[in-house]
Parts: sequence; structure tokens; C-alpha cells
Amino acid sequence: MASQTISRMLMTGALAAGLLLVPAARGEDDEQAARQAAARDAKAVGWLLRQGLQAILPIAEPPVDRQRQQQIEQRARQMERFFKPILESELELARRTCGGLDPKARRTIVASGTKAVEEAARQVAARQFGGRADAAFDPRDIIRSRLAESLATVAAPEELAAYRLEVERRTARRDESERLLLVARLDRQLDLTAAQQRAIGGALEKAWEDDWGRVVREHGTRRINSYPLAPDYASAVITPHLEPDQVTEWENWCRAAGSNMAGNHTSWHFDGQGLQQPDPWWGQ
Repeated sequence: MASQTISRMLMTGALAAGLLLVPAARGEDDEQAARQAAARDAKAVGWLLRQGLQAILPIAEPPVDRQRQQQIEQRARQMERFFKPILESELELARRTCGGLDPKARRTIVASGTKAVEEAARQVAARQFGGRADAAFDPRDIIRSRLAESLATVAAPEELAAYRLEVERRTARRDESERLLLVARLDRQLDLTAAQQRAIGGALEKAWEDDWGRVVREHGTRRINSYPLAPDYASAVITPHLEPDQVTEWENWCRAAGSNMAGNHTSWHFDGQGLQQPDPWWGQ
């Protein structure tokens, strides 16, 4: 139906343009008549283009998936409740290290954190309904980075330095715990000796990268082909400390349940642990 409408419009426009062109083709010799004919031709072509675009554009424009948008908005509001304890814990860290913030600065920090919670919740919801729950994205990073950015604009230099030091220490503790979990996973699968555990733990620490804990952090107890996911991305620092029979088992494990076999899917676990309400200090 739409294509027939467009065809009729194009034919009508073409006829109009053709009729206007006839007088000029029959020999209007003087310059003024030629200019008038050219103006009529341009007007006809402009009309044709306008009609054609008005007919085509509504069809070419993709329909808005209103139901999906409503689902995202509803899910985002639900997720905000899970992210509130994360925000409150981050605010507590900021309060303990940046106690000199004046009331106006405190309101700025809280507003920034609230906006970050909304942003994180919406991004999680969009990924869940769009099939993009990937391990590279952690909604907690949004909340933490937005608060850090806001603090950098209002906190005193020495207090900001104290805050950043505590953040670094927290990251170091997380990395250490993830290395211990990785070594424990290797031990269960490969039956490491105590010396091997120490050697692999030290090698992991020296070569550690931010996302190396992902198989224990994001995927937890997930199994593929009856194996837990293998930290095969760290193979270069693991295999030098294995015996030949362990290397064979390691290679079999990586083939059966390599980390890339998890795809881009991951799960986010937010159990509500942490502070539930901000300290009254933030409202003073």
C-alpha cells in the first residue's frame, strides 16, 4: 500500500514537471521566458522531492520498541534498590577519609552518587533486556568512579589523597583474595603441592592484571563439561610450575572449559550487604 502511494506521488510529480517543461521546449526564445521556465522547473522538482521524502521517511524510520523501553525502566527502578547499599558503603568510605567536607560539598557528593546509582541500574537493565550482560562491565565501577570524580572537585588535597589510598588498599585486598581463589581452584583440579601453590601464587601476583580474577568473581561456580572455568588467560605464568602430567591435565581442562567458552555472559550478584542508610552526617 505504501509503495503504491509513493509511486502515485512520483508519477504525479513527474507529470507536473513534464507539463511545465513543455513551453520551454517549444521555443520561448527570449531570455526572460527561459528564466521563468527554469524557475517553474525548479519548483516542480522541489515539490516532487518533498512529496517523495514525506512518503518514504515514515517507512524507513524504525518503530520505537515501547514495550522494551518500559521493561528497561521498570527493571532499572528495581535494580536501584540493590545498588543503594553499594552507594552507602562508598559514602561511608568518603565520610571517614574526607571528614572536612562542608555541607554544600556533601550535598554535591550525595547527588552525584544518587545519579550514579540511576545510571548503573539503567545500564544493567538495558544489558539484561538486550542480551549484553558482559563481564567487562561492572555497575559498581560506575558508582565508585562517579563518587571519586565528584570528591576530586570538592575535597581538600590531603583528604582526597587519604580516600584514594583507601581505595587502592581495597583493590589490593580484592586482588589478593581472587589470587587465593584461583590457586585453590588450580589445586582442586591439578592437585598442587604446597611449593607449587606458593610459586603459582607469587607468579600470579607479579603478572597480575585487573580482569584475571573474572572466572572466580563473575562466573563463580559455573561449570562447563563438568569443569569449572579455567583461568587459561594466565597460562604463561601457571604452566612453568606444573609437572608433565599436570600440564596434560591443564591442557585438557582448558580445552573442555576455557574462559572464552563463557562468552560475554556473566552474572552480577548484589545481595544487599552493606549499609542501608547514609550516615546522618551527610544531611547536616
